[in-house]
Amino acid sequence: MTDREIRQDAHMTDIEALMWRAERDPWLSSGMGSLFVLDVEPDHERLVETMRHASKTLLRLREKVVEGVGLAPPRWVIDDDFDIHDHVRHVRLPSPAGMRELLDLTAQVFEDPFDVHRPLWQFVAVEGAAKKGSVPGAIIMKLHHSVTDGIGAVRLAEMYMDIERNPAPKPEDDDPVAPPQPDTPRGAVEGVVADATHLAKRNLGILRQAAAEVSLWGADTSRARDAVDALQSAGKAVGDSFEGGFVEGGGSPLWANRSRHRHLEVFDISLDEVKAASKRLGVSINDVFVGGSTIAAARYHAEHDSDVTAFNLSFIVSTRDDDAAGGNSFAPIPFSVDASVRTVDEHLHEVQAAMAGGKDAASVGSTDLMDVVSGFANLLPSSVVTRAGRARSAKQDWATSNLRGAPFTLFVAGGEITHMYPVGPVAGTAFNLTTMSYNGQFHFGVFIDPKAVTDPANLRSHLEQAYADILSS
Repeated sequence: MTDREIRQDAHMTDIEALMWRAERDPWLSSGMGSLFVLDVEPDHERLVETMRHASKTLLRLREKVVEGVGLAPPRWVIDDDFDIHDHVRHVRLPSPAGMRELLDLTAQVFEDPFDVHRPLWQFVAVEGAAKKGSVPGAIIMKLHHSVTDGIGAVRLAEMYMDIERNPAPKPEDDDPVAPPQPDTPRGAVEGVVADATHLAKRNLGILRQAAAEVSLWGADTSRARDAVDALQSAGKAVGDSFEGGFVEGGGSPLWANRSRHRHLEVFDISLDEVKAASKRLGVSINDVFVGGSTIAAARYHAEHDSDVTAFNLSFIVSTRDDDAAGGNSFAPIPFSVDASVRTVDEHLHEVQAAMAGGKDAASVGSTDLMDVVSGFANLLPSSVVTRAGRARSAKQDWATSNLRGAPFTLFVAGGEITHMYPVGPVAGTAFNLTTMSYNGQFHFGVFIDPKAVTDPANLRSHLEQAYADILSS
């Protein structure tokens, strides 16, 4: 695998700090990760050693969160009590058990809250039930979103995945337990100094940028007007973001209830068929992906005789401009679509137009809207942030995200990964629909709040049929 730069700054960014603070409300949990289905039982001890080795390079795997002082964001510090066995567990599915039981176990792992006094990640090596037709084995991978986003997690997977079943063992390490100590504060006093220094540097950078901008106004008066317009646009965008960015009166009354409970459904479609359909229909692969979800939602509501005018949803757009692993660089694009049952072509082209408009609205000048919103929100008390988060997510029906995985076979802990199902954060919505392209297939993870969507299997059936209809159009 290619060596990559790894993002592991000492302080959280504003986006990461906001997700960390929102976690105080279990409804807004931002746990995310994957379910890797294997062709054999995983080698638990091999996974332990792989992750032990990875944690020496990616120090974030050995770091816990310490709250910042004053307005300073939380800090990452080495956990002196780090034990790899707290983070790499081993279970066996009871017999009889199959795919449904594996999905229920995965949902339970993600539903359980993180221990905030330890590093924010977990792997579970799953041995299948000893019966014919059961799942041979699997690995559940769970990360807190403040550690990284979906793309960052895919890139970090290069640390524990292999391109062959039994690669040459890594060189023995003279110190297999203690990672190299980073240049970060250890004691309370050093922590206060580091927080103050971080704030001073950030504020000084803002002041320098502002001074440089103002110095140009004399030579170009139009820049001053543009700056005022940009500030007004930013203020409106922040307000719209807290309001939801959705049409008035939109949202599903059928999916209005929310809880902290989770249910997982999965399915697969051919990547080549998706590419062919998108070309044939004159839309992008993302339009096909999101459009399938709106078709399924419309049919689900029609079946339940639910009166809904528009669906409110979002699509995650990456704002990364490098190949680094770890960290967070993304923007959720909120938009609304007509909830009526229509033709495949009508659904796809409405989604195409709505997503294009949402992407334009997500950027304020050269400033990513997510940075603006999270920076403002982090000035507010946590109770206000969580209440605002609940209010906003209550208006959103579901979230979508599309991740690009490897186009070839991968292995982990001695097992071939046959299916790579992503598990995206529900974060107060009715469900999260995330897809991962891997080895010629689109693997879909539908992570559902069962209090919102009371018939999860039926929703998954409608999704499968919607995509089948798109591919045959």
